[in-house]
Amino acid sequence: MTKPSYADAISTFDWSQALGDLGWNGLTDVDLAWTLVDRHVSAGLGHRTAILWVGADGTERRVSFSELSNESKRVANLLQRHGLKIGDRVAGILPRAPETVSIIVGCLRAGAIYVPIFSGFAAEAVSYRLEHSSARFAFVGSKYRHLVGPNNSIKVIALGAGETGDIDYTGSTASEADTFVSVKTSRSAPAFIIYTSGSTGKPKGCVIAANLPAAMWPYVRFSLDLQPATDVFWPTGDPSWGYGLCCYLPALAAGASIISVESNASAEVCLDIISKYGVTNFATNPTVLRSLMARGDSIAQAGTSVRAISCCGEPLNGEVVTFFQRVWGCTPMDHFGATEFGLPVGNHNSLLMAVKPGSMGLPSPGQTMAIVNEEGAELPSGTTGFIAQRTNGNSQYWLHYWNDRDATNALSKGEWKCTGDFARRDDDGYYWFEGRSDDIIKSSGYRIGPFEIESALLRHPDVVEAAVVGTPDELRGEAIKAFVVLRAPPHDAEALSSELVQLAKSVCGRHQYPHLIEFVANLPKTQTGKIQRFLLRSSGSTGH
Repeated sequence: MTKPSYADAISTFDWSQALGDLGWNGLTDVDLAWTLVDRHVSAGLGHRTAILWVGADGTERRVSFSELSNESKRVANLLQRHGLKIGDRVAGILPRAPETVSIIVGCLRAGAIYVPIFSGFAAEAVSYRLEHSSARFAFVGSKYRHLVGPNNSIKVIALGAGETGDIDYTGSTASEADTFVSVKTSRSAPAFIIYTSGSTGKPKGCVIAANLPAAMWPYVRFSLDLQPATDVFWPTGDPSWGYGLCCYLPALAAGASIISVESNASAEVCLDIISKYGVTNFATNPTVLRSLMARGDSIAQAGTSVRAISCCGEPLNGEVVTFFQRVWGCTPMDHFGATEFGLPVGNHNSLLMAVKPGSMGLPSPGQTMAIVNEEGAELPSGTTGFIAQRTNGNSQYWLHYWNDRDATNALSKGEWKCTGDFARRDDDGYYWFEGRSDDIIKSSGYRIGPFEIESALLRHPDVVEAAVVGTPDELRGEAIKAFVVLRAPPHDAEALSSELVQLAKSVCGRHQYPHLIEFVANLPKTQTGKIQRFLLRSSGSTGH
Protein backbone atom coordinates (compact mmCIF):
# COMPACT_ATOMS: atom_id res chain seq x y z
CA MET A 1 0.00 0.00 0.00
CA THR A 2 1.45 3.36 -1.06
CA LYS A 3 1.91 5.87 1.73
CA PRO A 4 0.45 9.36 1.26
CA SER A 5 2.92 12.19 0.87
CA TYR A 6 3.56 14.67 3.64
CA ALA A 7 2.18 17.47 1.46
CA ASP A 8 -1.06 15.53 0.87
CA ALA A 9 -1.44 14.80 4.60
CA ILE A 10 -1.04 18.49 5.43
CA SER A 11 -3.46 19.67 2.74
CA THR A 12 -6.20 17.14 3.57
CA PHE A 13 -5.91 17.10 7.36
CA ASP A 14 -9.12 17.87 9.22
CA TRP A 15 -9.53 17.66 12.98
CA SER A 16 -13.00 16.20 12.47
CA GLN A 17 -11.35 12.90 11.53
CA ALA A 18 -9.46 12.80 14.82
CA LEU A 19 -12.56 13.72 16.80
CA GLY A 20 -14.59 11.15 14.90
CA ASP A 21 -12.05 8.41 15.63
CA LEU A 22 -12.26 9.28 19.33
CA GLY A 23 -16.05 9.53 19.31
CA TRP A 24 -15.81 13.21 20.24
CA ASN A 25 -17.50 14.97 17.32
CA GLY A 26 -20.04 17.44 18.69
CA LEU A 27 -18.99 16.93 22.31
CA THR A 28 -17.87 19.69 24.66
CA ASP A 29 -17.44 17.39 27.65
CA VAL A 30 -15.77 14.00 27.30
CA ASP A 31 -15.48 10.77 29.28
CA LEU A 32 -11.79 9.86 29.18
CA ALA A 33 -12.29 6.34 30.55
CA TRP A 34 -14.85 5.64 27.83
CA THR A 35 -12.52 7.12 25.20
CA LEU A 36 -9.52 5.06 26.28
CA VAL A 37 -11.15 1.76 27.22
CA ASP A 38 -14.92 1.36 27.53
CA ARG A 39 -15.85 2.10 23.93
CA HIS A 40 -13.68 -0.78 22.73
CA VAL A 41 -15.57 -3.09 25.08
CA SER A 42 -18.88 -1.75 23.74
CA ALA A 43 -17.64 -2.41 20.21
CA GLY A 44 -17.15 -6.09 20.97
CA LEU A 45 -13.38 -5.88 21.48
CA GLY A 46 -13.36 -6.46 25.22
CA HIS A 47 -11.47 -9.73 24.74
CA ARG A 48 -8.57 -7.98 23.00
CA THR A 49 -5.38 -7.64 25.02
CA ALA A 50 -4.89 -4.05 26.18
CA ILE A 51 -1.69 -4.65 28.15
CA LEU A 52 0.75 -7.55 27.80
CA TRP A 53 2.90 -7.21 30.89
CA VAL A 54 6.26 -8.95 31.09
CA GLY A 55 7.86 -9.20 34.52
CA ALA A 56 11.58 -9.05 35.24
CA ASP A 57 11.55 -12.83 35.72
CA GLY A 58 9.76 -13.42 32.43
CA THR A 59 6.31 -13.83 33.96
CA GLU A 60 3.51 -12.75 31.62
CA ARG A 61 0.14 -11.27 32.41
CA ARG A 62 -2.40 -10.23 29.81
CA VAL A 63 -4.98 -7.58 30.72
CA SER A 64 -7.91 -7.39 28.31
CA PHE A 65 -9.88 -4.22 27.62
CA SER A 66 -12.79 -5.71 29.61
CA GLU A 67 -10.53 -6.45 32.59
CA LEU A 68 -8.97 -2.99 32.35
CA SER A 69 -12.42 -1.41 32.28
CA ASN A 70 -13.66 -3.33 35.31
CA GLU A 71 -10.49 -2.86 37.37
CA SER A 72 -10.46 0.89 36.68
CA LYS A 73 -14.08 1.09 37.89
CA ARG A 74 -13.08 -0.59 41.12
CA VAL A 75 -10.25 1.92 41.49
CA ALA A 76 -12.68 4.80 40.95
CA ASN A 77 -15.07 3.38 43.55
CA LEU A 78 -12.21 2.96 46.03
CA LEU A 79 -11.14 6.58 45.61
CA GLN A 80 -14.68 7.89 45.87
CA ARG A 81 -15.38 5.81 49.01
CA HIS A 82 -12.32 7.37 50.67
CA GLY A 83 -13.47 10.92 49.96
CA LEU A 84 -12.07 11.84 46.56
CA LYS A 85 -13.57 15.00 45.08
CA ILE A 86 -13.48 15.99 41.42
CA GLY A 87 -10.21 17.83 40.72
CA ASP A 88 -8.30 16.25 43.59
CA ARG A 89 -4.74 15.29 42.73
CA VAL A 90 -3.87 11.60 42.90
CA ALA A 91 -0.20 10.61 42.59
CA GLY A 92 1.14 7.35 41.24
CA ILE A 93 4.60 6.20 42.40
CA LEU A 94 4.49 3.00 40.48
CA PRO A 95 6.72 0.75 38.41
CA ARG A 96 5.62 -0.62 35.07
CA ALA A 97 3.21 -3.02 36.75
CA PRO A 98 0.05 -4.83 35.55
CA GLU A 99 -2.10 -2.50 37.68
CA THR A 100 -0.55 0.81 36.63
CA VAL A 101 -2.77 1.57 33.63
CA SER A 102 -5.93 0.50 35.52
CA ILE A 103 -5.02 2.99 38.24
CA ILE A 104 -4.45 5.80 35.74
CA VAL A 105 -7.77 5.14 33.97
CA GLY A 106 -9.54 4.77 37.33
CA CYS A 107 -8.31 8.17 38.45
CA LEU A 108 -9.54 9.78 35.23
CA ARG A 109 -12.85 7.93 35.56
CA ALA A 110 -13.37 9.41 39.02
CA GLY A 111 -12.54 12.97 37.88
CA ALA A 112 -9.15 13.18 39.57
CA ILE A 113 -6.05 14.89 38.21
CA TYR A 114 -3.40 12.19 37.91
CA VAL A 115 0.18 13.05 38.95
CA PRO A 116 2.69 10.48 37.67
CA ILE A 117 5.89 10.39 39.75
CA PHE A 118 8.83 8.28 38.61
CA SER A 119 9.66 5.51 41.08
CA GLY A 120 13.39 6.05 40.52
CA PHE A 121 13.36 9.40 42.31
CA ALA A 122 14.82 9.87 45.78
CA ALA A 123 12.48 10.58 48.70
CA GLU A 124 13.14 14.33 48.62
CA ALA A 125 12.18 14.60 44.94
CA VAL A 126 9.01 12.57 45.54
CA SER A 127 8.13 14.69 48.57
CA TYR A 128 8.51 17.91 46.56
CA ARG A 129 6.09 16.72 43.87
CA LEU A 130 3.54 15.45 46.37
CA GLU A 131 3.60 18.70 48.32
CA HIS A 132 3.70 20.99 45.30
CA SER A 133 0.70 19.29 43.70
CA SER A 134 -1.18 19.04 47.05
CA ALA A 135 -1.87 15.39 46.29
CA ARG A 136 -4.60 13.82 48.46
CA PHE A 137 -3.91 10.20 47.49
CA ALA A 138 -0.82 8.29 46.40
CA PHE A 139 -0.77 4.83 44.83
CA VAL A 140 2.60 3.38 45.79
CA GLY A 141 4.36 0.16 44.80
CA SER A 142 5.65 -1.81 47.80
CA LYS A 143 9.31 -1.42 46.75
CA TYR A 144 8.87 2.37 46.80
CA ARG A 145 6.86 2.81 50.00
CA HIS A 146 9.90 4.31 51.75
CA LEU A 147 9.79 7.24 49.31
CA VAL A 148 6.60 8.58 50.89
CA GLY A 149 7.22 9.95 54.38
CA PRO A 150 4.66 10.64 57.10
CA ASN A 151 2.05 13.03 55.77
CA ASN A 152 -1.36 13.14 57.37
CA SER A 153 -2.88 14.88 54.35
CA ILE A 154 -2.07 12.03 51.92
CA LYS A 155 -3.82 8.67 51.91
CA VAL A 156 -1.45 5.98 50.70
CA ILE A 157 -2.87 3.09 48.68
CA ALA A 158 -0.19 0.41 48.74
CA LEU A 159 0.35 -2.23 46.07
CA GLY A 160 1.84 -5.05 48.10
CA ALA A 161 3.23 -4.64 51.59
CA GLY A 162 2.48 -1.22 53.03
CA GLU A 163 2.69 0.49 56.39
CA THR A 164 0.23 0.92 59.24
CA GLY A 165 -2.62 3.11 58.10
CA ASP A 166 -2.16 2.41 54.39
CA ILE A 167 -5.05 1.24 52.24
CA ASP A 168 -4.35 -2.20 50.80
CA TYR A 169 -4.88 -1.99 47.04
CA THR A 170 -5.54 -5.66 46.32
CA GLY A 171 -7.88 -6.32 49.23
CA SER A 172 -9.75 -3.04 48.89
CA THR A 173 -10.33 -3.13 45.14
CA ALA A 174 -11.46 -6.77 45.34
CA SER A 175 -14.46 -5.69 47.41
CA GLU A 176 -15.41 -2.76 45.18
CA ALA A 177 -18.09 -2.91 42.50
CA ASP A 178 -17.10 -2.97 38.84
CA THR A 179 -19.77 -0.45 37.91
CA PHE A 180 -19.20 3.29 38.02
CA VAL A 181 -20.71 6.32 36.31
CA SER A 182 -17.68 8.10 34.92
CA VAL A 183 -17.13 11.81 35.41
CA LYS A 184 -17.26 13.82 32.21
CA THR A 185 -14.94 16.78 31.85
CA SER A 186 -14.30 19.67 29.51
CA ARG A 187 -11.56 18.98 26.98
CA SER A 188 -9.77 22.07 28.30
CA ALA A 189 -9.91 20.91 31.94
CA PRO A 190 -6.80 19.62 33.75
CA ALA A 191 -6.33 15.84 33.64
CA PHE A 192 -2.64 15.38 34.51
CA ILE A 193 0.24 17.18 36.17
CA ILE A 194 3.54 16.02 34.69
CA TYR A 195 6.64 17.47 36.33
CA THR A 196 9.55 18.67 34.24
CA SER A 197 12.97 17.15 34.90
CA GLY A 198 14.13 20.25 36.74
CA SER A 199 17.46 20.51 34.93
CA THR A 200 17.56 24.30 35.29
CA GLY A 201 15.73 24.82 38.58
CA LYS A 202 12.92 23.38 40.67
CA PRO A 203 10.71 21.02 38.63
CA LYS A 204 7.60 22.70 37.33
CA GLY A 205 4.21 21.01 37.27
CA CYS A 206 2.93 20.96 33.69
CA VAL A 207 -0.86 20.82 33.68
CA ILE A 208 -2.01 18.67 30.77
CA ALA A 209 -5.51 18.95 29.31
CA ALA A 210 -8.15 16.24 29.08
CA ASN A 211 -7.78 16.93 25.35
CA LEU A 212 -4.62 14.76 25.36
CA PRO A 213 -6.12 11.96 23.20
CA ALA A 214 -7.02 14.48 20.47
CA ALA A 215 -3.77 16.43 20.72
CA MET A 216 -1.83 13.16 20.39
CA TRP A 217 -4.01 11.71 17.60
CA PRO A 218 -1.77 13.08 14.80
CA TYR A 219 1.25 11.58 16.55
CA VAL A 220 -0.31 8.12 16.72
CA ARG A 221 -1.69 8.31 13.20
CA PHE A 222 1.22 9.88 11.33
CA SER A 223 4.36 9.65 13.45
CA LEU A 224 3.98 6.22 15.07
CA ASP A 225 1.89 4.82 12.20
CA LEU A 226 0.21 2.61 14.77
CA GLN A 227 -1.91 -0.17 13.24
CA PRO A 228 -4.11 -1.29 16.19
CA ALA A 229 -5.37 -4.51 14.62
CA THR A 230 -1.96 -5.90 13.66
CA ASP A 231 0.89 -4.10 15.42
CA VAL A 232 2.86 -5.55 18.31
CA PHE A 233 3.59 -2.21 19.96
CA TRP A 234 6.31 -1.74 22.55
CA PRO A 235 6.85 1.74 23.98
CA THR A 236 9.87 1.36 26.27
CA GLY A 237 9.11 4.60 28.12
CA ASP A 238 7.63 4.66 31.59
CA PRO A 239 4.06 6.05 31.85
CA SER A 240 5.29 8.12 34.79
CA TRP A 241 7.04 10.33 32.21
CA GLY A 242 5.55 12.41 29.42
CA TYR A 243 6.66 10.30 26.46
CA GLY A 244 5.55 7.05 28.06
CA LEU A 245 2.17 8.49 28.97
CA CYS A 246 1.78 9.92 25.46
CA CYS A 247 2.44 6.48 23.97
CA TYR A 248 0.34 4.37 26.35
CA LEU A 249 -2.88 6.38 26.53
CA PRO A 250 -3.30 7.36 22.86
CA ALA A 251 -2.47 3.78 21.86
CA LEU A 252 -5.24 2.53 24.15
CA ALA A 253 -7.60 5.10 22.66
CA ALA A 254 -6.79 3.62 19.25
CA GLY A 255 -7.59 0.13 20.54
CA ALA A 256 -4.01 -1.14 20.27
CA SER A 257 -2.32 -3.77 22.42
CA ILE A 258 0.71 -2.52 24.37
CA ILE A 259 3.68 -4.50 25.63
CA SER A 260 4.71 -3.20 29.07
CA VAL A 261 8.03 -4.54 30.34
CA GLU A 262 8.97 -4.29 34.00
CA SER A 263 12.73 -4.28 33.34
CA ASN A 264 14.50 -1.25 31.96
CA ALA A 265 15.21 -1.41 28.23
CA SER A 266 18.84 -2.51 28.18
CA ALA A 267 20.22 -3.83 24.91
CA GLU A 268 19.86 -7.39 26.22
CA VAL A 269 16.25 -6.87 27.29
CA CYS A 270 15.39 -5.22 23.97
CA LEU A 271 16.82 -8.04 21.90
CA ASP A 272 14.94 -10.61 24.00
CA ILE A 273 11.56 -8.84 23.94
CA ILE A 274 11.68 -7.91 20.25
CA SER A 275 12.63 -11.44 19.24
CA LYS A 276 10.28 -13.29 21.59
CA TYR A 277 7.14 -11.26 20.89
CA GLY A 278 7.82 -10.18 17.31
CA VAL A 279 7.62 -6.47 18.05
CA THR A 280 6.60 -4.59 14.91
CA ASN A 281 6.31 -1.04 16.25
CA PHE A 282 9.09 0.09 18.59
CA ALA A 283 8.98 3.46 20.38
CA THR A 284 12.03 4.31 22.47
CA ASN A 285 14.79 6.86 23.14
CA PRO A 286 18.24 7.49 21.64
CA THR A 287 20.06 5.92 24.58
CA VAL A 288 18.37 2.58 23.91
CA LEU A 289 19.13 2.75 20.20
CA ARG A 290 22.77 3.66 20.83
CA SER A 291 23.11 0.73 23.25
CA LEU A 292 21.79 -1.58 20.54
CA MET A 293 24.08 -0.01 17.94
CA ALA A 294 27.06 -0.68 20.23
CA ARG A 295 26.40 -4.43 19.69
CA GLY A 296 27.13 -3.98 16.00
CA ASP A 297 25.85 -6.22 13.22
CA SER A 298 25.25 -9.09 15.65
CA ILE A 299 21.76 -7.68 16.34
CA ALA A 300 20.60 -8.06 12.72
CA GLN A 301 18.41 -11.15 13.19
CA ALA A 302 16.66 -9.77 16.28
CA GLY A 303 15.07 -6.91 14.35
CA THR A 304 13.50 -8.75 11.44
CA SER A 305 9.95 -8.17 12.75
CA VAL A 306 10.34 -4.42 13.31
CA ARG A 307 8.67 -2.25 10.66
CA ALA A 308 8.57 1.10 12.52
CA ILE A 309 10.96 2.72 14.98
CA SER A 310 10.09 5.96 16.73
CA CYS A 311 12.46 7.87 18.96
CA CYS A 312 12.10 10.80 21.35
CA GLY A 313 13.84 12.35 24.34
CA GLU A 314 17.14 13.61 22.93
CA PRO A 315 18.10 14.48 19.34
CA LEU A 316 18.85 11.35 17.35
CA ASN A 317 22.27 11.42 15.72
CA GLY A 318 22.43 10.61 12.03
CA GLU A 319 24.89 7.78 12.66
CA VAL A 320 22.19 5.90 14.59
CA VAL A 321 19.71 6.39 11.76
CA THR A 322 22.03 5.00 9.10
CA PHE A 323 23.04 2.05 11.29
CA PHE A 324 19.47 0.79 11.71
CA GLN A 325 18.68 1.43 8.07
CA ARG A 326 21.57 -0.87 7.19
CA VAL A 327 21.19 -3.55 9.88
CA TRP A 328 17.41 -3.77 10.37
CA GLY A 329 16.26 -2.23 7.09
CA CYS A 330 14.18 0.20 9.13
CA THR A 331 14.61 3.96 9.54
CA PRO A 332 14.44 5.27 13.12
CA MET A 333 12.12 8.27 12.99
CA ASP A 334 13.21 11.05 15.31
CA HIS A 335 10.43 13.01 17.02
CA PHE A 336 10.69 16.24 18.96
CA GLY A 337 8.64 16.69 22.09
CA ALA A 338 8.50 18.75 25.25
CA THR A 339 6.26 18.54 28.29
CA GLU A 340 4.83 21.92 27.30
CA PHE A 341 4.40 21.03 23.60
CA GLY A 342 3.42 17.40 23.36
CA LEU A 343 4.97 15.85 20.23
CA PRO A 344 4.45 18.41 17.46
CA VAL A 345 7.42 17.80 15.11
CA GLY A 346 8.82 14.60 13.70
CA ASN A 347 9.71 12.24 10.93
CA HIS A 348 6.47 10.45 10.20
CA ASN A 349 6.37 6.67 9.76
CA SER A 350 3.06 6.67 7.87
CA LEU A 351 4.00 9.32 5.30
CA LEU A 352 6.23 9.45 2.26
CA MET A 353 8.87 11.95 3.25
CA ALA A 354 12.60 12.21 2.90
CA VAL A 355 14.38 11.56 6.17
CA LYS A 356 17.34 13.83 6.76
CA PRO A 357 19.46 12.07 9.38
CA GLY A 358 19.92 14.35 12.38
CA SER A 359 16.82 16.43 11.63
CA MET A 360 13.81 16.69 13.95
CA GLY A 361 11.63 16.39 10.87
CA LEU A 362 8.50 18.31 9.90
CA PRO A 363 5.51 19.61 11.90
CA SER A 364 2.75 17.05 12.33
CA PRO A 365 -0.51 17.65 10.47
CA GLY A 366 -2.69 19.79 12.69
CA GLN A 367 0.26 21.48 14.42
CA THR A 368 1.31 25.10 13.88
CA MET A 369 5.04 25.55 14.48
CA ALA A 370 7.63 28.24 13.72
CA ILE A 371 11.11 29.52 14.57
CA VAL A 372 10.86 32.92 16.26
CA ASN A 373 13.05 35.54 17.91
CA GLU A 374 12.79 37.04 21.40
CA GLU A 375 9.89 39.26 20.30
CA GLY A 376 7.94 36.38 18.74
CA ALA A 377 8.60 37.41 15.12
CA GLU A 378 9.02 34.50 12.71
CA LEU A 379 12.55 34.03 11.43
CA PRO A 380 13.60 33.07 7.90
CA SER A 381 15.01 29.69 6.91
CA GLY A 382 18.53 28.98 8.11
CA THR A 383 18.27 31.29 11.13
CA THR A 384 18.50 29.85 14.64
CA GLY A 385 15.76 30.86 17.04
CA PHE A 386 13.22 29.56 19.51
CA ILE A 387 11.02 26.60 18.61
CA ALA A 388 7.50 27.99 18.87
CA GLN A 389 4.02 26.50 18.93
CA ARG A 390 0.55 27.96 18.50
CA THR A 391 -2.40 25.78 19.54
CA ASN A 392 -6.16 25.79 19.28
CA GLY A 393 -8.89 23.85 21.09
CA ASN A 394 -8.14 20.71 19.09
CA SER A 395 -4.34 20.67 19.35
CA GLN A 396 -4.11 21.95 22.92
CA TYR A 397 -2.06 19.69 25.17
CA TRP A 398 -0.40 21.86 27.83
CA LEU A 399 -2.49 24.35 29.79
CA HIS A 400 -0.20 26.08 32.29
CA TYR A 401 2.29 25.49 35.08
CA TRP A 402 0.67 24.42 38.33
CA ASN A 403 0.51 27.37 40.73
CA ASP A 404 3.12 29.35 38.80
CA ARG A 405 1.62 32.18 36.78
CA ASP A 406 4.93 33.98 36.24
CA ALA A 407 6.60 30.92 34.71
CA THR A 408 3.52 30.32 32.56
CA ASN A 409 3.55 33.89 31.25
CA ALA A 410 7.30 33.69 30.58
CA LEU A 411 6.69 31.09 27.85
CA SER A 412 4.75 33.55 25.70
CA LYS A 413 6.48 35.40 22.89
CA GLY A 414 3.73 37.28 21.13
CA GLU A 415 1.17 34.74 19.89
CA TRP A 416 3.65 31.88 20.30
CA LYS A 417 4.62 29.57 23.15
CA CYS A 418 8.36 28.88 23.51
CA THR A 419 10.18 26.65 25.99
CA GLY A 420 13.79 27.72 25.48
CA ASP A 421 14.67 25.10 22.87
CA PHE A 422 16.62 26.44 19.90
CA ALA A 423 16.42 25.16 16.33
CA ARG A 424 16.65 26.30 12.73
CA ARG A 425 14.41 25.46 9.78
CA ASP A 426 15.95 24.65 6.41
CA ASP A 427 14.59 25.63 3.00
CA ASP A 428 12.55 22.40 2.82
CA GLY A 429 10.82 23.12 6.12
CA TYR A 430 12.78 20.57 8.18
CA TYR A 431 13.64 21.53 11.75
CA TRP A 432 17.15 21.03 13.13
CA PHE A 433 17.68 21.05 16.88
CA GLU A 434 20.45 23.33 18.13
CA GLY A 435 20.07 22.90 21.89
CA ARG A 436 18.41 24.51 24.85
CA SER A 437 19.04 28.18 25.47
CA ASP A 438 21.31 27.22 28.38
CA ASP A 439 23.14 24.67 26.20
CA ILE A 440 24.13 27.18 23.50
CA ILE A 441 27.88 27.86 23.53
CA LYS A 442 29.15 31.40 22.87
CA SER A 443 32.72 31.03 21.66
CA SER A 444 34.86 33.60 19.84
CA GLY A 445 31.73 35.54 18.85
CA TYR A 446 29.89 32.49 17.49
CA ARG A 447 26.70 30.96 18.89
CA ILE A 448 27.26 27.21 18.67
CA GLY A 449 24.80 24.40 19.35
CA PRO A 450 26.22 21.17 20.81
CA PHE A 451 24.28 18.70 18.69
CA GLU A 452 26.13 19.12 15.39
CA ILE A 453 29.52 18.59 17.06
CA GLU A 454 28.21 15.61 19.02
CA SER A 455 26.92 14.04 15.81
CA ALA A 456 30.29 14.53 14.14
CA LEU A 457 32.13 12.83 17.01
CA LEU A 458 29.77 9.87 16.82
CA ARG A 459 31.04 9.17 13.31
CA HIS A 460 34.27 7.88 14.81
CA PRO A 461 34.08 4.07 15.19
CA ASP A 462 35.52 4.18 18.73
CA VAL A 463 32.86 6.60 20.06
CA VAL A 464 29.65 5.39 21.70
CA GLU A 465 28.30 8.68 23.07
CA ALA A 466 29.35 12.32 23.24
CA ALA A 467 28.16 15.48 24.95
CA VAL A 468 29.44 18.97 24.22
CA VAL A 469 29.29 21.97 26.58
CA GLY A 470 30.82 25.37 26.98
CA THR A 471 33.42 26.02 29.68
CA PRO A 472 34.78 29.46 30.72
CA ASP A 473 37.75 30.64 28.68
CA GLU A 474 39.48 34.04 29.01
CA LEU A 475 40.27 34.33 25.32
CA ARG A 476 37.19 32.86 23.65
CA GLY A 477 34.54 33.60 26.28
CA GLU A 478 33.71 29.91 26.26
CA ALA A 479 35.78 26.98 25.08
CA ILE A 480 34.04 23.99 23.52
CA LYS A 481 34.50 20.88 25.61
CA ALA A 482 33.49 17.35 24.61
CA PHE A 483 32.83 14.52 27.04
CA VAL A 484 33.25 11.27 25.13
CA VAL A 485 32.30 7.67 26.00
CA LEU A 486 34.41 5.08 24.16
CA ARG A 487 33.81 1.44 23.31
CA ALA A 488 37.10 0.55 24.99
CA PRO A 489 39.90 2.44 26.79
CA PRO A 490 42.10 4.29 24.27
CA HIS A 491 45.60 3.05 23.53
CA ASP A 492 46.74 6.63 22.96
CA ALA A 493 44.36 9.25 24.38
CA GLU A 494 46.27 12.20 22.91
CA ALA A 495 46.25 10.73 19.41
CA LEU A 496 42.57 9.85 19.61
CA SER A 497 41.75 13.37 20.83
CA SER A 498 43.54 14.80 17.82
CA GLU A 499 41.61 12.49 15.50
CA LEU A 500 38.31 13.62 17.01
CA VAL A 501 39.23 17.30 16.71
CA GLN A 502 40.10 16.88 13.04
CA LEU A 503 36.89 14.92 12.45
CA ALA A 504 34.77 17.68 13.98
CA LYS A 505 36.60 20.35 11.99
CA SER A 506 36.04 18.47 8.75
CA VAL A 507 32.31 17.96 9.43
CA CYS A 508 31.32 21.14 11.28
CA GLY A 509 33.86 23.76 10.25
CA ARG A 510 36.98 25.20 11.81
CA HIS A 511 35.05 27.45 14.21
CA GLN A 512 33.10 24.68 15.96
CA TYR A 513 35.22 21.83 17.16
CA PRO A 514 36.13 20.68 20.68
CA HIS A 515 38.99 22.64 22.22
CA LEU A 516 39.01 20.17 25.13
CA ILE A 517 38.15 16.47 25.19
CA GLU A 518 37.60 14.32 28.25
CA PHE A 519 37.05 10.58 28.03
CA VAL A 520 34.47 9.40 30.57
CA ALA A 521 32.83 6.09 31.47
CA ASN A 522 29.30 7.43 31.03
CA LEU A 523 27.25 10.61 30.68
CA PRO A 524 24.83 11.95 33.29
CA LYS A 525 21.25 11.57 32.10
CA THR A 526 17.71 12.03 33.26
CA GLN A 527 15.65 8.90 33.74
CA THR A 528 14.21 9.44 30.25
CA GLY A 529 17.62 9.41 28.60
CA LYS A 530 18.24 13.15 28.16
CA ILE A 531 21.86 14.16 28.64
CA GLN A 532 22.24 16.52 31.61
CA ARG A 533 24.74 18.95 30.14
CA PHE A 534 24.35 21.34 33.07
CA LEU A 535 26.02 18.73 35.30
CA LEU A 536 28.90 18.46 32.85
CA ARG A 537 29.27 22.23 32.76
CA SER A 538 29.56 22.30 36.55
CA SER A 539 31.78 19.22 36.89
CA GLY A 540 35.05 21.10 36.81
CA SER A 541 36.80 18.19 35.08
CA THR A 542 39.84 18.74 32.95
CA GLY A 543 40.43 17.41 29.46
CA HIS A 544 43.07 16.84 26.83
